[in-house]
Amino acid sequence: MEHNSSAPIVVDSLMIKAMKDLDLVTDTITDTKDSNQIIKPITKPINSINPLSSLPSLETVKNTSYQNLINTADFDFNLEHPTDSSSIVTIPKTMTLKSYTGIQHLTRFFEKLYELDQSKEGKVRIAYYGDSMIDGDLIVQDFRSALQSHFGGSGVGFVPIESESARTRYSIKHYTQGNWRQENFMKGRADSIPYGINGGVFFPADSTARVTYLASGIKNAYRLNSPRLFYGTGNENAFLKVTEEKDSSATFIALNGSLSMNSTTISTNNLRKIELDFSNAQNTPIYGVDFSNPTGIAVDGFSNRGNSGLPLSLLDISQMQRFDKNFSYDLIILQFGANVLAIKSKNYNWYKSRMTKVVTHLKQAFPEADILILGTADKGTKFQGAVKTDSSVVKLLRSQQDYALKTESSFISLFHLMGGVNSMPIWTDQKLANNDYTHFSPQGSRKIGRMIYGELMDGYSAFAKARTQQIALQQKTDSATIKTVHDSIPNLRKP
Repeated sequence: MEHNSSAPIVVDSLMIKAMKDLDLVTDTITDTKDSNQIIKPITKPINSINPLSSLPSLETVKNTSYQNLINTADFDFNLEHPTDSSSIVTIPKTMTLKSYTGIQHLTRFFEKLYELDQSKEGKVRIAYYGDSMIDGDLIVQDFRSALQSHFGGSGVGFVPIESESARTRYSIKHYTQGNWRQENFMKGRADSIPYGINGGVFFPADSTARVTYLASGIKNAYRLNSPRLFYGTGNENAFLKVTEEKDSSATFIALNGSLSMNSTTISTNNLRKIELDFSNAQNTPIYGVDFSNPTGIAVDGFSNRGNSGLPLSLLDISQMQRFDKNFSYDLIILQFGANVLAIKSKNYNWYKSRMTKVVTHLKQAFPEADILILGTADKGTKFQGAVKTDSSVVKLLRSQQDYALKTESSFISLFHLMGGVNSMPIWTDQKLANNDYTHFSPQGSRKIGRMIYGELMDGYSAFAKARTQQIALQQKTDSATIKTVHDSIPNLRKP
């Protein structure tokens, strides 16, 4: 058997520990650059729902998704996809997922979308957590833009002070200057460090600390909308200097909040550029800036390269509830798996067990939000000169579907959206994925982001249709009741 070679993969510390516990790790080295350890690499789920058949009750979406799980025996790993008239292998069609989707567990989220759709008022917010697959806001930015085009809203949402892809991110560009200290949950537990909503926190090392944000060029994010800063316990001497656009004047804001999570509006304008200078704030935790309108859709993309999903268990529940009090999340999306596939495993029951605890943890942290698990995308591995799907992809996918079932979360399979077995080599040939046969290209990210949006909208459309029918039936019932009451009272009858 011949495996394709690839660069070492940075993996979070909890993943390292999990693999050590299973005696899976045989060769680890330390990357001195970022102090993380490195491991050398050794359907339609939503529209499976039928319109509601039992009205007027709408406590849950009636669900036709099956309770059985994905099985490796369901797939032919030697499958060859057909070619077109030019002998070019065409991108396979999306496969229907004939097993658990958990669509009924998105009822609260769909209800909030319905209210927004009908009233054009209010706000629906989504937190989208992932690994390097969404690095630089890939996938998320197109998913966000599509939702905003349908339901309203603008802005890129919450953006940290710094990120691994800050300067290459298309939906917004941001860069730091001066001296900063960063802490991140990828390095493991640190009870004394108040991690933010994205698993990171930044401390100005001195009064040279500065961050600049620049609006970029994606639809519904042409401006930095209503920026609001989030920070931890400040002090009476700390302040923020805010410079908008090319203004020579500046605004000064005291950072003297006494809570573990504070927020302050730093501008009421929709800007192209904003510059933030921090003074005397050396011990003040700085989390990031939210750029979103008061109404419509907001989607926050939280990516960490090498993240297995396990570090989400390190997010402090009380702190997350403080963020949630400000953001009011309606949906949490989890997209992980690429880093788990980097290590060969007979099964992924160990990952299922740990991620079940992670999802349970998140449900406590964001009690009003529904959860959507995105099952892993296809990954190509070289066997005897040909790039194919390894059975480990389906094994991991099954484990993800299983913990979605156990935690009453919804589930979408990216593997099925792509076309199933041996789809990644075709996506790569079509320039929709990179030559590592793992990550999507910008074009492929755009496509998969729209596919995820389409799956959600199929489910929402069925919900909205049933909801509208329920309301009409209720109004008809109420009208008939009023008429009956009216007719039963003699002095209200017409002479």
